[in-house]
Amino acid sequence: MELLTPIGLAHWIMGDGSKHNLGLHLSVYAFSKKDVNLLINTLEIKFHLKCSIHNLSTIGHKPRIYIWKESMPLLKDLVKLYIIPEMKYKINE
Repeated sequence: MELLTPIGLAHWIMGDGSKHNLGLHLSVYAFSKKDVNLLINTLEIKFHLKCSIHNLSTIGHKPRIYIWKESMPLLKDLVKLYIIPEMKYKINE
């Protein structure tokens, strides 16, 4: 839990994040269910972000973490200093 920082979260969003409606998906295709749950717990406990698991059926039900639209203002405040301008669309409305 202590290893994930706002800077690390910003890099994760830039590399494996995708805007989805008014929320955000984080790709975790190579992670085990246990690790995905650990990541969700970290995002919820450490950063107070509302998250859930979305499974992408087109690629064998691989998981993605979804950060709900209600948490986007908080997420934006956490990472905005570390997101390069070309990637800000992922956290902006």
